[in-house]
Order: sequence, then structure tokens, then C-alpha cells
Amino acid sequence: MKHLLEAIKKLEGQNIEPNLIRKALSDVSFTNISYKEYLDGHDMKTYNRIKVCDEPLQVFLMTWPPQFLLPIHQHKNFWGFVIPLEGIVAETIYGYAARKKKIFLHPTKTYKPGELIYEPYNVIHKLQNTSPIDTCISLHIYHPPFYNYKGTMIFDAQNRKLAVLNEKASMISWDLPADHYDSIVDDAYDVEKLW
Repeated sequence: MKHLLEAIKKLEGQNIEPNLIRKALSDVSFTNISYKEYLDGHDMKTYNRIKVCDEPLQVFLMTWPPQFLLPIHQHKNFWGFVIPLEGIVAETIYGYAARKKKIFLHPTKTYKPGELIYEPYNVIHKLQNTSPIDTCISLHIYHPPFYNYKGTMIFDAQNRKLAVLNEKASMISWDLPADHYDSIVDDAYDVEKLW
């Protein structure tokens, strides 16, 4: 982890953009990265978001229990990279056509330890640990280092619901207090596969 944090620290004062981060990460061996000390005291059978650093980028570890997934969500105010460290992370990308009331589902891709998942601004996607028995651990690197979820859309494809989070939202979830959403719309769209 030390080598990674040194590479990130060197970005301070520079114009942070995806290729700059990708280049900084190219010298880091993610299959040999030592991160276990950050997991001490955390229950590996639950979802955890464990902060590693906040400057010049937000870096955290995430533990994913078996078959855990985040809701389909938009990266409204941030972008970055996810790197699986243990287990496999599956990503499904979606397109949203508000006027047509449609959400389009792209084929799911899987990523093994050490592979980079780029998450651009405004991407709509879902990440998941597909293993029925093993916890997955991933590293997340986001810019800007401080952001909020105001205006971020989340989708419940099974129930065709759409919500927009506000500045009170502390995470991407359907289980927040009612006043953490600007709006929740039922029957908001139909889902269509693109393959």
C-alpha cells in the first residue's frame, strides 16, 4: 500500500485527470499490494468502506459479502477507478433515456484481482460480488477527494423505481431516511437489454 500511496501523493498540485491516474497506477503491483492491516477490526462478512487517504484523491478499501451489490447508480459528482484485490467484481453498465422512460442494460463484465475498472463521470452502473461464498475486497480511488451525492440517481430495476439523492445522503442506498432523497418515482422506466 505504501508504494500506491506514494504514487498518489506525487499527483498533488497536478491537473488530476483519468490518464494521469492510470499512468501513476501502472507501476503498482495490485496482486502483491499489502492492505490487510487496514482490515483489522472489520467484520469481513459485512459491507465495509474503509478509508485509506483523502488527499489528493479519495482512497478506500471496500469489503463485499458474498453476492453483495450496490444499487444501480450514477457517478454524478465523482469519477475514478476500482481495482479488485480479492475475488471478482462484476460490473453492469446502463444507459438511461429519460424521455423514453427506458433504462438500457449492457452485458455484464467481470474483473479479476489487479484489473482496473474505470468509472467516468455520469456513468450509470452496478458493481457486485457474484461469489455465493467468498468475500470480495476492492480498492477505490476517486476524484475529487470530497464530494456529496446531491443529484445522484439510483435505480431499482426490478421494481422500476428511480430516486434522486440530496446533500443529506451519506451513501448510495435505498435504505436511507426519506429526507435524504429529492424524489422517488415508481414505474419510472422499462428495462431493455442491448444484446
